[in-house]
Amino acid sequence: MKIAVMGCGTVGSGVVDIIDNKSDLMIRSANENIEVKYILDIRDFSDSPLASRIVKDIDVILNDDEIETVVETMGGVEPAFTFCKKCLEKGKNVVTSNKALVAAKAEELFDAARNNNAAFMFEAAVCGGIPVIRTLFSALSANNILSFAGILNGTTNFILTKMINEKMSFDTALKIAQDKGYAEKDPTADVEGLDAGRKTCILASIAYGHHVYPEEIHTEGIKAITLEDAAYAASKGYKIKLLGKADKRNDGKIGAIVCPFFVNETSMISGVNGVYNAISVKGDSVGDVLLYGQGAGKEATASAVVGDVMECARLKKNEKHYYWDKHEDGIIEDYMLYETALYIRGYAKNAKNSIINIREAFGGVSVLSREDAPENEIAFITSKATEKELRETLSELKDFAPASIIRIL
Repeated sequence: MKIAVMGCGTVGSGVVDIIDNKSDLMIRSANENIEVKYILDIRDFSDSPLASRIVKDIDVILNDDEIETVVETMGGVEPAFTFCKKCLEKGKNVVTSNKALVAAKAEELFDAARNNNAAFMFEAAVCGGIPVIRTLFSALSANNILSFAGILNGTTNFILTKMINEKMSFDTALKIAQDKGYAEKDPTADVEGLDAGRKTCILASIAYGHHVYPEEIHTEGIKAITLEDAAYAASKGYKIKLLGKADKRNDGKIGAIVCPFFVNETSMISGVNGVYNAISVKGDSVGDVLLYGQGAGKEATASAVVGDVMECARLKKNEKHYYWDKHEDGIIEDYMLYETALYIRGYAKNAKNSIINIREAFGGVSVLSREDAPENEIAFITSKATEKELRETLSELKDFAPASIIRIL
């Protein structure tokens, strides 16, 4: 099988490396030789061993009937969407690692694939080398997925691990992540939770059968997390993790959110540190399943991409379709209606009196402590209620100014 790779950056070059150097494995596992015929990239590769395969025009790929599968590792929505759709309309399978593309355009790409007897596959779009997409679509397909929660972004997990374990500020930890290549020069998509939000949408779409768009999910990042919050979390046996979380509500709607959580140290997911990812899935038949591994990086992500390419080689085009139903208005429940407990840290002129008022207002709280806390600082965990109710109660406190609010998993 001859393929083309669109985009020869970190992941794209990793895909080419694996296919070029593991031909024996390709034949043994896919029962077919896989060859990269073209690499689409606008940059100059004149001094590269890949130069003879570089093309600048997508039409070269589209008009070559030998190309059965096209790999997209360009990133972004455009021109990736236009190129992928054209490939599918030509009956060519498309494999992508592009979570922004899948989260924004999967509906249209699914239609193009089905209408032209092609496959659209995207294992690498969520958590790199962890096989979560295929697990949800295939291995757990006999289950109703009751819920999932995951550390879906290695950059933010690395930063939080540094903050918690080494008492390091957010800015210092971010700088180290950038120096190590874990964070981009502009880290907005990671630290604001946008990357985890796209991945949560993809997983929720698979788990619950309807396309979920990122703008529908309440999303918070980690920029507001402080060492004070980490210390209070530790005092109660928690760690702070940025999670993408979703479940099926009793009314049939989907509950989904991306934000920092206090996670109990007894939970396996709390022990996932550094750039590693983990997803905990609860099925009605299988119970709890934990998937863990490297969520990013050249080799891990390229491995997932090539796995999809090999799947395309193994199966006839009409035997393999990833698919979910189109978007349905109102299917995402308002996150303010989710039941949760909240960690709240803030300041009061008279801490003793304020704690009395807080206990009365919330009907019982757990007051936390940490070393070297200023006298006017108060931190507590509420009992469980809808977030709307808890925030309304908080807004009625006249002598307390909240500084941090974090949900309890």
